[in-house]
Amino acid sequence: MCFGSPKAPSVVYQGPSQEEINAQNASLDQYRTQMAEQQKLFQGQLQGQIDSANKESERLRIQLDQESAAAAAQAAKDEVAAKQQSAIQQQVGSYAVTATQSEAPTTAQTTAAVTKKEKPKSNLKISAAALPTAAGTGLNIGV
Repeated sequence: MCFGSPKAPSVVYQGPSQEEINAQNASLDQYRTQMAEQQKLFQGQLQGQIDSANKESERLRIQLDQESAAAAAQAAKDEVAAKQQSAIQQQVGSYAVTATQSEAPTTAQTTAAVTKKEKPKSNLKISAAALPTAAGTGLNIGV
């Protein structure tokens, strides 16, 4: 029984329509535009932060230079004053120092021997002989 010759199946590719392709392209163009705007905004903000940080850094550098110059000038003054003081001491000689003994202060604290704290006597007495040994009293192991 032959029903004829076999035929290969026909494969037809159906992709998206031209309208769908145009919609996707429009969406991609809109995405690119939005990303470019966001990137431009971000770059502007970042550059602003960098500029303000550079200004602050320059201000701090100038302040440091001023403080360093002031410290150097003060050190030079101190050195000149120390040399003058040394010259004066050499001319005058060393100062004599005397010491005297004075009375001990009257508010001095003294220590005393530690005494034990008095505690009240306990009146609780436990006696093992107070209970009779029988079943049901005390600890009954193996009874």
